[in-house]
Amino acid sequence: MLEIRGGPGRISLAALRELWLFREVLAAFVVRHVKVRYKQAAVGIGWAILQPVIAAALFAVFLGRLVDVPSEGSPYLLFALAGMVAWNYFSSAAGAAIDSLVTDQALIRKVYFPREVLPLASVAAAVVDFLAALATLLVAAWLYGAAPAVQWLALPLSLLLLVLAAAAFGLGLSAVNVYYRDVRYAVPFLLQIGLFASPVVYSLSAVPEGWREPYAILNPIAAAIDGVRRVVLHHEWPDVTLTAGAFAWTLLLLLAGYTCFKRLERGFSDRI
Repeated sequence: MLEIRGGPGRISLAALRELWLFREVLAAFVVRHVKVRYKQAAVGIGWAILQPVIAAALFAVFLGRLVDVPSEGSPYLLFALAGMVAWNYFSSAAGAAIDSLVTDQALIRKVYFPREVLPLASVAAAVVDFLAALATLLVAAWLYGAAPAVQWLALPLSLLLLVLAAAAFGLGLSAVNVYYRDVRYAVPFLLQIGLFASPVVYSLSAVPEGWREPYAILNPIAAAIDGVRRVVLHHEWPDVTLTAGAFAWTLLLLLAGYTCFKRLERGFSDRI
């Protein structure tokens, strides 16, 4: 027998314990997201590869050749692809997570489970697309002459940073989206701004030196993209200061997002 009581509206050990008990439900939602995303799609998961490749090719033509944007000494196509692989994951994961509660509102009204399962499942399901796109990046790097190196073992750090960032924004804004549907209309616009506010098509070194470290820490996507480029393109380890600072800041954002989620959770069924 499972006894359900209204929570205190904040993060607690009981809430985390309950989330762990429902881990199989979380896994089931992840599998459902992956299956539904490519159901009846002829290309299937190939879209996870085509999207960053086509975007990187367009940037390579217009920015790499016509504008001659610096690319850290690497071919601009490979440089832009490294940025797009990371950015595509964050934008798709965060966007799906923010809209998850409204999309599955029928389940929220009829079935009990920890509500944070929905945005977290969206974030986890997008990892499948990221791995496919990352494999494409590694193959492209190999074709350009970048042999596999031991530094590639550090790639999970960038992935973890992206996952935590997407979960932080997804949890907080998905809860706000239940109360104010303006969020779902503002998010695509904000993600478009974020594409150019993050070093996707330009190098982190383009940021003035005095602002570079705070910028990369406060924008964890920048640190993640820089980490991918260092590891894949230059066979270097990620910058320790930037990575550690970005992780610390992202964990604070995750705590804030989860706190906001739990505060607003009690009114989901009435407002949704």
